[in-house]
This record gives sequence, structure tokens and C-alpha cells, in this order.
Amino acid sequence: MSRRAAAVAAVTALLLSIGLLVGLETGAASAGHAATGATMSTVATVPEPVVTTVAAPTTTQTLPGSGKTVRLGDMNTPEQFIIGALYGVALSYEGYRVIPNRNADFQPDNLKALRDGSLDLFADYLGTWNSGVAHLHHRYRTLRASFGAARLFALHSGYVLLPPTPFSDTSCVAVLAQYARANHVYSIPELARGAPIIFGAPLRFQTSGDGLPALEQSYHLHPGYVQRIADNVQYWWLRTGNVQAAYCSTTDPLLAGTKYVALQDPKQIFGHGNIIAVTTPKVLTDEGPAFANTIRQVDRLLTLKAMRGLNAEYQLGHHDLNQIATQFLEGNGVLPPARYAPVPTTTATTPTGT
Repeated sequence: MSRRAAAVAAVTALLLSIGLLVGLETGAASAGHAATGATMSTVATVPEPVVTTVAAPTTTQTLPGSGKTVRLGDMNTPEQFIIGALYGVALSYEGYRVIPNRNADFQPDNLKALRDGSLDLFADYLGTWNSGVAHLHHRYRTLRASFGAARLFALHSGYVLLPPTPFSDTSCVAVLAQYARANHVYSIPELARGAPIIFGAPLRFQTSGDGLPALEQSYHLHPGYVQRIADNVQYWWLRTGNVQAAYCSTTDPLLAGTKYVALQDPKQIFGHGNIIAVTTPKVLTDEGPAFANTIRQVDRLLTLKAMRGLNAEYQLGHHDLNQIATQFLEGNGVLPPARYAPVPTTTATTPTGT
């Protein structure tokens, strides 16, 4: 090929490539205009890269309680049923298989069951433990002193007591909130300094050394008249004005409202009724750290206000125990909110509120 022919061929190839490029740009711009209605541009737009997010593969997490069983006892009272449900739901969430025993209301049997391994944990009241198990009848002014004595006895006897709950369930004295405001009475000493009153109480409280005699001895409370009343009707007697003060329990569900006031007991004459979880060193070892940590986490939430509210949900609202426990634990961050359904436990007779 001559030099002239080669030059002509090169120029021709260059023109063809330029024409092809212009055609491609024009086609792309026209397509863009047709799709968006925008003004055609002579500069081609490079599309953003499409990023596809791939979910990380899920792995099966072994829960700390997987393959482990907890035999859980609670005493035969509505409040104990609630505490048992709280423990059961929280432990089930950690993977434990929970078998409830809702008739564990006799301390010697409970302790024997702990020793022979047919029970792993039950909830007791600190004052009841000290008097009924440790036979310590000293009146402790502080919770720390009371729990210290109880824990020391447990240690020497082969048991373990987990730290007490903030709430304490003991006897107390209640008045109408209206009466408290009108007479500036918010403690038992203030009630004792006022005018003689009609005091309502069941017979056992009138005669027990931890009842009315203790009020008379420690606070010099001498009612003008003592009206004998049955259990569970003291609030009716207060509401109707037939008595000005009455025996009550600190965690009564009606005390969750604003109609009644439980008077302060500065000398702690009614003792300390905080819940203590009772177990053994062997159980703590076998069940692993998550077991005790879960119980402690639940117990720390049980303030007096919380326990009165829970009692009201169950005893007055007649709601399901597991629903009450689940909602409470979700609301306090122990369980993820609205994502957890309680793991069914071994069936037991469902108690009814009283």
C-alpha cells in the first residue's frame, strides 16, 4: 500500500470512530430525556453503583441456661405466685427449663428439698427466716443487721441467701389519706400523740407480741377502743369511718392508690420482711453465674411501689401471672420489649387471686 492510501485509510477510520461515539452519546441523552423529561445534555451521566446489602448469617447462640433445669418453689400466697412468675420468666429467657412448685409453703419441707436436690430455690421473707429457721428473735433496727445475721446462719447451715429485695412485706398501720391530711398523721408516733382512736384489727394482731402489744410498748399507742375485724375487710372499715386506723400489710394492693396511707414505723417494730432467695452452694455451681445474676436482677427491681402495683395487677385486676411478669420485666429492661413470649414451663395448677 502506498503512503497516500495508508493516510486515507487512517483518516477514514478516525472519522468512523468519531461518528460512532457521537451516535452513542446522542442515543443515551435521548433515552434520558424520554425517561425524565429533562433537557438533553451533551454530557453523559454515569449512574451510581447499586450496592446490595447481604445480611450477615445468623448463628445459633447458646443461652447460659441451655440444658439446665431449675426447680423453683414459691409459698402459697398471691404475692409469692407473682415473685415465682417473675423468677420463672426471667430464667426461661436465659434458657433454663423452669419447673414451678407452688405449694412450697412450709419452711422445713423447703429446706429438706434443697438438701436432697428436689428443689433448687425458694423465696422466703427475711423476718420469717430469722424467726422460723434461724430462731433469731432479736429486733434488728436496720436491714443490714437483719440480713447479716440471717446470712451468717445460712452459711453455717449449708445454704446461701441472695441479697434482699428493696421492698419489705410486714404488718403496718393504715389510715385514710383524708384523715392523715386533716390530723397531720403520717407515722405511728404521730398517731399515738393524737386523740384516742378506734383501732381495727383481727384477733391475732390484738394478742400477738408483734402486734398491738408492740405498738403499745414501743410507741405508747393506746386506742380508745379496739374493734375486732376480719382479715381483708379493714379497708372497708376505714372507708366507712367505723375505725380511724387499722392493721394492714405493707404490700397490700389497695395501698398502691392514693386513698389510704401506711404509717411510717421508725423503730421497725414489725421487723424486715424483704424477700431473700434461698438456695445452696451446689445449685449455684451447677446452674452457673447467670442463675444468681438473673435472680438478683429481678430482686433489685422489687421496690415497695412496684410490689404493691404487681399485687394490684394480680389480686384486683385478675390478670395472667406470666403476662404480668413479662410486661414488668420488659418495662424494666430485663427482657427485650415486645419481642419475648414466655417459654412454657411444666404445667402446674394455676392459682387464683384472693
